[in-house]
Amino acid sequence: MSNHLDVKFHIFDLIFQPYKERSSEIGSFNIIKSCIKKINDERTENQRFIIIDRYESRDKAESRRLFISSASYSHPDKMFKCKINLFRDKFPSFLDKEKLTISSTIDLKNKELVESTNFYVDMNKLNDPTIICEYNSLGPKISDIEFYFRTISSRKHLYISKACTARIHMEKSVQQVIDSLEKVFKFRFKAKPENLPSLYRNIDDAFISNMQSLVNTVDPKSIKVDLSFRDSGGKKLVTEKNHKMVSTSKKILSAILQDTKVMEDIEDFYLEYEDTDGIDSDFNLIRGKVQLETKCPLKDGKKGLLDTKQLFNDIKQKYVNYKAEKMNSNVA
Repeated sequence: MSNHLDVKFHIFDLIFQPYKERSSEIGSFNIIKSCIKKINDERTENQRFIIIDRYESRDKAESRRLFISSASYSHPDKMFKCKINLFRDKFPSFLDKEKLTISSTIDLKNKELVESTNFYVDMNKLNDPTIICEYNSLGPKISDIEFYFRTISSRKHLYISKACTARIHMEKSVQQVIDSLEKVFKFRFKAKPENLPSLYRNIDDAFISNMQSLVNTVDPKSIKVDLSFRDSGGKKLVTEKNHKMVSTSKKILSAILQDTKVMEDIEDFYLEYEDTDGIDSDFNLIRGKVQLETKCPLKDGKKGLLDTKQLFNDIKQKYVNYKAEKMNSNVA
């Protein structure tokens, strides 16, 4: 077994909207600092975590209970180093490699299983806090962090912000694609059937409802639509603007801008298109996110646990390089 793990991070800005009466005195940086102070005060003074169930309003047994277990500030780096956790509702199975048996009967007593995601908050910026977030397929995601801070800052706790939005850093801006999309030559979309109702609520397009009808008919594990507007030789068949496909594509992209959860509900979204300048281009939602990667060593004698100090140092340097490149390109 390797003593290193490949770890990926995505980057997003967290933008708060303070209540009108406080808009002149407080901004996103002060709001996130107040949220973190509240989280840390509850832990140190009241010996408790602030646990927020993202699915509390749903009429189902499923829950998505989240809590931030640590949030410490590094003065030299001007960053908060944080960890957000998700309770696991479903108990995992464990393999006994000596007996070759699988069991779920381990007694955890007063312990609960959680999935953890590391994230770091860059406070050394001019506009909004930037968050460098570990990708954990089983653990909390960007939309969970967004929801957690939105709830802490809302009237339920601090009453200082009425909205909080995550703006994910992309190699190509989603808004740029919406504004320039003229003709679609290739369209690919993939999602899990259980995510289609949520996608339809956010996108409200016949394309999604037709996918849902197909799912209801044949009950697949995943559903993928791959459309081409070229002939078998690759020649473009679109001579006029294909309004229906352009409209559906723009609805999906607009929904992504409005709600971070939409991006997480989509497994694949890819376009080949012609822009308003007549130039052929493409856009990949999943692979188009800005991504930082590192090989992180595991802690000695701690099976599967990352060396979080090394993880932070490695990703911080990659992020610093990314930020410098971005600033240089903006100046240019």
